[in-house]
Amino acid sequence: TVEQWTGIYVSVGVAPTKVLSKVANRLSKKNKKETNCVMVLDSEEKIKEALLNTAVTEIWGVGYRYAVKLKEMFSINNAWQLSRMSTEWARKNLGGIAGVRLIKELNGESCVEMKDPLKTKKMIATTRMFGIPVYDIDPLKEAISTYTSRAAEKLRRQYSAAAFISIFVVTNEQKSGYYAYSPQTSSTYIRLPKPTAYTNELIKYAVPLLDKIYTPGLKYLKAGVILSGLVPDTSIQGNLFLSDMKNNARRIMDTIDNINFSQRDDVLKFAASGTKRNWKMRQEMRSPRYTTRWNELCKVH
Repeated sequence: TVEQWTGIYVSVGVAPTKVLSKVANRLSKKNKKETNCVMVLDSEEKIKEALLNTAVTEIWGVGYRYAVKLKEMFSINNAWQLSRMSTEWARKNLGGIAGVRLIKELNGESCVEMKDPLKTKKMIATTRMFGIPVYDIDPLKEAISTYTSRAAEKLRRQYSAAAFISIFVVTNEQKSGYYAYSPQTSSTYIRLPKPTAYTNELIKYAVPLLDKIYTPGLKYLKAGVILSGLVPDTSIQGNLFLSDMKNNARRIMDTIDNINFSQRDDVLKFAASGTKRNWKMRQEMRSPRYTTRWNELCKVH
């Protein structure tokens, strides 16, 4: 089990639909001793009891604003009361077809399919806000190189290669007034000579694109890289006139990915990505990563 091998407790919820499974999972987590972290809703009585014990604010698919609306305008306080509403009412007051599906799911009619999280993507993007406003082109090039590296990792993870690469930057053209916010987006792209998944190749084409859209003096708030025109990397032919080392660059990329995945924090990176990265997102409110970082382990005194 997960607990036996990792020491991490998990909770399991089983029910006829995805929404009801979410309800069961939450209740099993909430009442660990009574449920032993496992809850199965296999009868109408159990489903009704679970819905009565689930506040409307805790239903998967109901946001904060809708929860307030349901409470104040319709006196709906729990999932059981919501399940008694008609699909016509849901279509009008609960976001259209999404609300209809929610009502049906609460009543045991499956409407939300279980999707494979590893489904091959048709486009891969990496984008972040900067931790501080950026004005010079050099930090922007570091950011574009870093985001290209991240996107390339995702690309190789699904065994694909990209035929197009595009970059964009978001600026605030209000040069005066730090709190004035008027975002403008500039973007450009290039079609690669041949599809590739190699980080060095993608960086070589991505960074020069920045010269086309960079304007000195503007305040840059965000940047991003998008890889598109994805094809299976097995469809790419080797070059008869290149050395075996260059034709087998995928092995080098796999080695870099494996080291970075096991050691974290980009132990191996390309020089174009920079070393200090003062522009990085601050992430001051991020929760400690107790299970994946030694230096963030919880201390017991």
